[in-house]
Amino acid sequence: MRCSLVPLIVVLGWGLLAGSALAASPSLPDHPLTLDDCISIALQQSPSLVIAQQDVISGEAYLRSALSSYYPEAVFIATRGRTRGSSFVDTPAGTIAFSTAATRREAEVLLSHTIWQTGRNESAQQARSSLAASSANAEATQQDLMLSICRLYYAALAAEEFVGVAEATLASARDHANLVQARATVGEAAPVDVLPAEASVADAQFVLLQARNGADIAKAQLKSEMGAPPTYPLRLAPPLESTTHPAIPALADALQLAADNRPQIASINETVVGAEQSVRLAEATENGVLSLSAQYNRGISGPQEGDSWSVVASATAFLFDGGARRAAVDTARARLRSLQAQRQLVVNGIGLEVESALLKAETAAESMESAEMGVGSAEAQLAGAEAKYREGVGIFVEILDAEEAVARAHSNRVQAVYNYQTAMVELRKALGLLTPSADTGVAP
Repeated sequence: MRCSLVPLIVVLGWGLLAGSALAASPSLPDHPLTLDDCISIALQQSPSLVIAQQDVISGEAYLRSALSSYYPEAVFIATRGRTRGSSFVDTPAGTIAFSTAATRREAEVLLSHTIWQTGRNESAQQARSSLAASSANAEATQQDLMLSICRLYYAALAAEEFVGVAEATLASARDHANLVQARATVGEAAPVDVLPAEASVADAQFVLLQARNGADIAKAQLKSEMGAPPTYPLRLAPPLESTTHPAIPALADALQLAADNRPQIASINETVVGAEQSVRLAEATENGVLSLSAQYNRGISGPQEGDSWSVVASATAFLFDGGARRAAVDTARARLRSLQAQRQLVVNGIGLEVESALLKAETAAESMESAEMGVGSAEAQLAGAEAKYREGVGIFVEILDAEEAVARAHSNRVQAVYNYQTAMVELRKALGLLTPSADTGVAP
C-alpha cells in the first residue's frame, strides 16, 4: 500500500510545482502584438538577461567590499557565563588542591580603521572597472536579444504576408481556370488548355499550404525567443506604414557612433583598465606592504574596563617567496597585453560589422524600389496576357507565365520590405543604438 502511494505523491508534487510556476509567470497580452510588445515580453522573461544582471549585482557587491576598507569598523563584544576549574598550591605541609569558580561578565567596543594601505586604491579601481564591464556586457546581451526578436518578428510578418500572396495567387489561378473552362465549353478555347489551368490551381494550393506552415513555424520561433509558452496564441499587429525612410549615415560617422555607443567597446575598455590596475597592484605589493591603522577600545565591564587606543604603522617585506610575487607581476602584465590585443580585435570586428550593415541597408533600400517596379511590370504583363486570351489572339501559357511572374513579384516585394526593416535594425545594433526606449524599426 505504501508503494502505491509514491507515484501519486510524485504526480501531486509535480502538479503543485507546475501550478506555482504558472502562477509566478507574468500574464501575456491577448491582443495582437507590436514589435515593442514582443521586445518587452522578451526582456522580462529572458534567462540570458537574468544571468547578465546577476553579474552586475555581483560586481556591485565586489565594489562595496573593496570600498569598505576605506571606512572604520566597529565591533561590540559581550561575554557572559560561568567558569569552573581546579588549581594547586604548594605549602610546607604539601600540595593543596582547590576548585575555582567565577562568573564572567565582560563587554567592550572595538573601533578600528585602516588609514592607508599599499594597493588599496588599485583594488578599488579594479572593482569599479569590473562593475562597469559587467554593466556593459548586460547592455550588449540586451541588444543581442532585441536584435534576435526584431529579426524573428519581421520574418513572421513576412511569412504572414506570403500567405496573403499565396491566397491571391490561388484565387487568380481559379479565376483563370474558370475562364478557360468557360471558353472551352463554348468552343472558343482548346480543351487541352483546361489541364494546365487545373494544374496551376493545384500548384497554388500546395504553395498556400507551404506558406501557412512557414508562417506557423516563424511565429513558433518568435514565441520561443520571447520566452512565451508554445500554447500561447500569438497574433501580430499589422506594421505601421511609413512613406519616409531615414538617411543612412556615412561610414566615418557610423564608425564614430559605434565607437561611442557600442557596449562591447565599453566593456573591453573597462576590462583593460581593470587589468592595468591589477598590474599596478602586483607591482606595488611585489616587495612588501605598508599600512597605517588606528584602533580604539572601550571596555564597558570586566577586566578590560577602561579606554585604550593605538596608532600603528606596519611594514611587511617579502625576503624570499620562491618567485611567487614576481610571477604574479608577469601574469598580470601578460593578461594586460592579451586584453589590449583583444580590444583591437573587438574594434576591428565592430568596424567590419558597421560597414557590412551600411552596405546591407543601402542594398535593401534599393531592392525595395526595384521590387515595387517589378510588381507593376508583372501586373501589366498579366493584364495584357488576359486581354489577348479573351480576344482569341493569345495562348493560355502566356497567362500562366504572367501569373507566376506576378506571384514572384509580390513575394519579392514582401521580402524586400522586411529585408529593409531588418537591415535598419541591424544597422542600429551595429551602431550601439538599439535600446528599448528607441524606435526599433527606424535607423538613426
